[in-house]
Amino acid sequence: MSPCIAAVALLCAACVSDGTSSPRQPPKLVFSETTHDLGRVEAGRQMTAAYAFRNAGGLDLSIENLRAACSCTAALPAVRVIPPGATGAIDVTFDTTREHGHQTHTITVYSNDPAQPVSTLTLVADIDAALAAEPAELYIGHIRRGRPAPNSVRLVGPNARAVSSVETTGTVLDTSLSSSPGKPPSLRVAVKPQAPLGRFKESVLVRVPDSRQPPLAILVVGVVDADVAAATERP
Repeated sequence: MSPCIAAVALLCAACVSDGTSSPRQPPKLVFSETTHDLGRVEAGRQMTAAYAFRNAGGLDLSIENLRAACSCTAALPAVRVIPPGATGAIDVTFDTTREHGHQTHTITVYSNDPAQPVSTLTLVADIDAALAAEPAELYIGHIRRGRPAPNSVRLVGPNARAVSSVETTGTVLDTSLSSSPGKPPSLRVAVKPQAPLGRFKESVLVRVPDSRQPPLAILVVGVVDADVAAATERP
């Protein structure tokens, strides 16, 4: 074989080798664990959990956004672009102030991992609360002045039957407590006859004699509508 032919053959072999080389793998988000169990926690504490992850791919991994469920906040990692083989962590804070019983919350992670652009993290805890509300917030919708809300709140926990006072933080709501044997006490709200019209957010504070137990704040949200009779009398 002449030198010229040999050189061409080597060049062609190099071209084939370059053309068949494996491309770099895309980014791949891999968590050490996707579920974190906080165990039994006393209500009122701020709990944190860190979800460690690594980029198991061959290109840069980007953590694009996070979305946390109620009572949780999730922080984007300090470095949002993670090179191949590098690691990071997503920190989640869980506020147990208004929670009780078994709780499961989720955090959604959005990344540029083409195989799994959306990942879900789970936070689990059992909250011990001396006094809690079911639901923790009350939406009563549209309601006219002087009318009771169609729904109510149950008070649960060891101190539920030892309520010493109930008061509101605004000018819209009146409150009342009712109880029956074998059932948790029920908190009902009604709109005052002279309440201002429009949307409102007002808290109901429930207190017990135990000085170690802070007031339980129940947020009530709704819209006060004009009285039907008054509206028809307008010219």
